[in-house]
Amino acid sequence: MRLQTDPSCFSITAFLADQVAIVARQEKLPPGAALLRLQELSRTPEGRATLMSLIESAAQREPNAEEAAKIDAICRELAAWGYGGFTGGTRHDPHHDHRAAA
Repeated sequence: MRLQTDPSCFSITAFLADQVAIVARQEKLPPGAALLRLQELSRTPEGRATLMSLIESAAQREPNAEEAAKIDAICRELAAWGYGGFTGGTRHDPHHDHRAAA
């Protein structure tokens, strides 16, 4: 199944659906389980770092340039929401606790 994200135009529906699709692909889960996993990963800084790693890994493995561009757009959006800044510390900044998944 092709990803829905349009790198030139943000859509929260496509953004969330594609995160579920990527988690499902990377962790070999059915869509419902992937949604639960996405929600679980979005709760902690460590989980968000794991989610970013999953998505970055998917981008590296994607042979289709158009699909890779969609995954890169998802990575950029997640980074903008604060998902890329985990350094392994315990400091919690509530102003950067944005969650892309419910």
